Amino acid sequence: MDTSNLTLFQMAKTKMDWIAQRQKVLSENIANADTPNYRAKDLRELNFSRMATDAIERPVRPTVTQSGHQTTTLPYAGPFREDTTRKTWETSIDQNPVVLEEQVEKMARGRSQYDLALSLIRKNMAMIKLALGSRG
Repeated sequence: MDTSNLTLFQMAKTKMDWIAQRQKVLSENIANADTPNYRAKDLRELNFSRMATDAIERPVRPTVTQSGHQTTTLPYAGPFREDTTRKTWETSIDQNPVVLEEQVEKMARGRSQYDLALSLIRKNMAMIKLALGSRG
């Protein structure tokens, strides 16, 4: 069954993709917690009007169509933009504003949001299967 045309599944997938990308950013913050002058990063919260604006402003990614073309050297950061201008709980002596407790709390909140989206998908799949008359 193709669920890609169902809005509920598209929304849940977008939320899960955002959470996965955010977990990656937060883990980079944790890995650089002792790096002097490192600035903590985070992703912008999902917002429909902002997503519509971003879709218009999204840069074009180059694609290699022939072997003679050069490949891009920029790493793909994912579909969600990072937000580096944010308030932190505190700053250390080496001017590193990464607070491990803050990062771990955000990761735990992301995990619960991911589980909620996954549960929503599972319940709706069960409801569709029930409506179609199949069990399992």
